[in-house]
Amino acid sequence: MKNQTGKIYRWLLLLPIGIIPTMPSMIIGGSTTMYKRGDIVLIPFPFTDLSAAKTRPAVVISSPLYWRIRAEYLLSYVSSQVSKANPELDYKLVDWEPAGLLKPSFVRPKIAAIDPSLVVHHVGKLSTNDLSAVDTCLRQAMSL
Repeated sequence: MKNQTGKIYRWLLLLPIGIIPTMPSMIIGGSTTMYKRGDIVLIPFPFTDLSAAKTRPAVVISSPLYWRIRAEYLLSYVSSQVSKANPELDYKLVDWEPAGLLKPSFVRPKIAAIDPSLVVHHVGKLSTNDLSAVDTCLRQAMSL
């Protein structure tokens, strides 16, 4: 949900771990929107030990081909704790405000495959320059 300025409501980002709000679109069959590479969505991002998930923004990094074959999204973790960013692997977003994020943020190469029904909200879209830099960081992290 967005307020009048188009920003996502702050309470959505502060939900306790594992709590996913029920949105009207989820009640009536879920979202039918197809998200594209570079879109930022709010999802329950799983912890690495799979013990729980935290509702947070993530960047869609999968291709249309992946979506057509798997009908799911590959997403990369977004965090606003910029002081914890590793300059060798993480990318600090330059255009974080136009992308719909509330705070300076970075993209980390933590990747999850998520069913589209788990997308809580579409936050925004990365700029072309930020998406290109994220691609570079992902390639470096995976030696591609």
